[in-house]
Amino acid sequence: MRIVQLSDLHLSGQPLYGVVDTLAALQLALRRLAALPAPDLLLLSGDLTSAGRREEYALLRSLLAGLPFPCALLPGNHDDRDQLRAAFCEQAWAPPPLCCQRIDLDGGTLLLLDCIVPGEEWGEVAAPQIDWLESACPQRRPVLLALHHPPFCVGIAGMDRIRCRGDAPLAGWLARHEQVEALLCGHVHRFVSTTFAGRPAIVAPSPAHQIALQDGPLAYTLEPGGFLLHDWLPGQRLCSHCLPVAASPTQCYGDG
Repeated sequence: MRIVQLSDLHLSGQPLYGVVDTLAALQLALRRLAALPAPDLLLLSGDLTSAGRREEYALLRSLLAGLPFPCALLPGNHDDRDQLRAAFCEQAWAPPPLCCQRIDLDGGTLLLLDCIVPGEEWGEVAAPQIDWLESACPQRRPVLLALHHPPFCVGIAGMDRIRCRGDAPLAGWLARHEQVEALLCGHVHRFVSTTFAGRPAIVAPSPAHQIALQDGPLAYTLEPGGFLLHDWLPGQRLCSHCLPVAASPTQCYGDG
């Protein structure tokens, strides 16, 4: 099956910092996606809006409304749980306060874990998250686990300070659940591939601005935006591709 992952949209009606047009970036990403074979699911893995305002979620809903495939949403630290629930009430939300979801797909399950801490930039996996994972995780189906904040360091000091805390409880839970095959994250605004608790762990870039890969103060850059395309054969393999939001012309070898 094919899962497309878009993350860190930071959707707003006006450019961020006066220069980052997140609306245009998302529109470009959706046009690129429309030109590809339709995925089985579009995963939006947090920081869907810039400020968690009702009008920002209404704008996002209008952009997603015409897509011919299902979408699954997960909050990030820039989101508001109540506004997200209200705008996308048809999503399979777990009971409040967490905005978690279990999505059963053909042959496998996607668990969307809400790890945000309201009012903070960092996330956390604590007892409520572990309790939900215990109740939602299937015993005999392959699983992908998605959460906004990566529970590991990525080598960018400013982002590592605001990663997901509670990595030890999460690693302990994973040790008891071998059916979880990989982790899908966002938050970092860069493509990152690593491992966590013995599993592949993949971080999606933003379709808009990226976090600069540099020492020193945290900074953003207008490097090309992107998204991830995951081809998943549950129980066999996960193959992930990073695509830029802007398509480039193709040329067959041997032509011209």
